[in-house]
Amino acid sequence: MDLEPQLHETLDCILGGNIHLIQARRGYRTAIDAPLLAWFAAQQAPEARVAVELGAGSGLVAIVLARALPQLHLHLLEKQPQMADRAARNGRLNGVASRLTVQLSDILASPQLPRDVDLVLCNPPYLRRDHGHPPGNPERHIAHQETTATLGQFCQVAAQAMGSTSRSCWVFPFHDAPRLLDALATAGLGARAVMHVRHRPNDVKPNRVLVCARWGVASLEQLPDRAIHLQDQPDRVFQADLAAFFASLALP
Repeated sequence: MDLEPQLHETLDCILGGNIHLIQARRGYRTAIDAPLLAWFAAQQAPEARVAVELGAGSGLVAIVLARALPQLHLHLLEKQPQMADRAARNGRLNGVASRLTVQLSDILASPQLPRDVDLVLCNPPYLRRDHGHPPGNPERHIAHQETTATLGQFCQVAAQAMGSTSRSCWVFPFHDAPRLLDALATAGLGARAVMHVRHRPNDVKPNRVLVCARWGVASLEQLPDRAIHLQDQPDRVFQADLAAFFASLALP
């Protein structure tokens, strides 16, 4: 019964119906950032076996990656109790619970993390702590705006969890990308590869940036730009490689 949505929740079929997601009816609801980050991480670290996600939300990033990389085990940190509960339930709902560990913890509370981490994932709060107009809903506020941890602290915790060959993958608003790149470099993750992402090919500017960062001296590799959707098509229609990736998530 706990896999059925409660009155304050919805059960949504997303990514072509391949993923089922319990999420808040009026609180934090997922957007394209989560599956996009999972797709990017699968390209950057296809052989990863142990991953940590900082701020897991409803668990969508981890579920998509667990479906895409069957050898991968993921340790999810989430500080909102109701969100951590949904992440665990969604793992069961999508058949990957045996490879997900959900820990209710703030990232600054010295959480117990696995050893030999190959991959760190993060879709961090993108609004600064002093932003003048935070979201009114508490779930969205905590998901979107710095509260206990700053962006720099997310980067520091990621760096502490990583070894010399580990990778970390991030998604962030394009207009504020320098702030993320600077925070990663300050944390010691100086070797960075960047991908600019547009909704559609003809959009004037990108709206997101995907970053893969490793330990190393300061360097910046510019990956080819990409679009998410086809021009003149609705948002449910993805570019061919993304569509193929999401189709591959289907259970037998």
